[in-house]
Amino acid sequence: MRVLISGGSGFIGQCLTRYLLDKEFEVVILDRNRSRIESPHLQSFTVDLLKPELFDKKWFTGVEAVVNLSGRDIFTFWNEKNKKAIWESRITVNKNLIHFVAGLDRKPSVFVSASAVGYYGDKGDTELNESAPRGKGFLADVCGAWEEEVKKTEELGLRSVQVRTAPVLERNGGILKQVLKSFRFGFSFLFGSGNNWFSWIHMDDLVRIYHAAVTDEKLSGPVNACSPNPVRFRHFMNHLREFRKALLIPFPGWILKLILRETADVVLFSQRMVPVKIVETGFTFSYPRLRDALQEVFSR
Repeated sequence: MRVLISGGSGFIGQCLTRYLLDKEFEVVILDRNRSRIESPHLQSFTVDLLKPELFDKKWFTGVEAVVNLSGRDIFTFWNEKNKKAIWESRITVNKNLIHFVAGLDRKPSVFVSASAVGYYGDKGDTELNESAPRGKGFLADVCGAWEEEVKKTEELGLRSVQVRTAPVLERNGGILKQVLKSFRFGFSFLFGSGNNWFSWIHMDDLVRIYHAAVTDEKLSGPVNACSPNPVRFRHFMNHLREFRKALLIPFPGWILKLILRETADVVLFSQRMVPVKIVETGFTFSYPRLRDALQEVFSR
């Protein structure tokens, strides 16, 4: 099977590419940066995904599935410039890819797009399955528009899947890369009460969910990509301290909101997401428990 991954040289894209190559897939990568992975079954093209006039139909030859992982890092201050970049790197890129796919003589059968737990906004203690309503806030608006764009592929006869991804546990990127910056100096912060729910997923389980999204014809629509065992953020930080010693300093949420404004939503919102749809397919998590997931990450 031939899979095209836009944003394939990024944090998740590299891991997914290696996984699919190990499964003997053929992979085509579209990204600003050329892939560092070498394989006779991999083609990598350097392209600005915001410039569809540069797209080439030959990249899509034989492609049966498109996976769009493109997206600017949200771990930045959300001024107007960065919010525009976050929006365009997700919604506009989806729009560009779908418009291009619409013009292909032979279209792929499935279009899988990244989305995020931010879709749900701040929902307190409520368990959030895929049918839970969209929340409020900038990230919820981004995720809602992101998903609505990819659903348009269904009008072209494609199956569409929106992977609502929780913070990913992998040592060299994502949430751990951000949190561990302060750990190097022997301390970190507990923002707000720490009682907000924190959904998470190990990278190995995430790429397996993407594999299922590509190959399982019964899977469509939004899919929660998260461990079945979310934890309070306080517990996440305490588990992390079992592997990297650091003093945990309370930091009032209202001060964080004063400093970062709506950017503080990333660490203050409570999102108790549960992976109902993927579990119903028979999917078994390799790392359902946080301590086991962190043990694996830090053992490497």
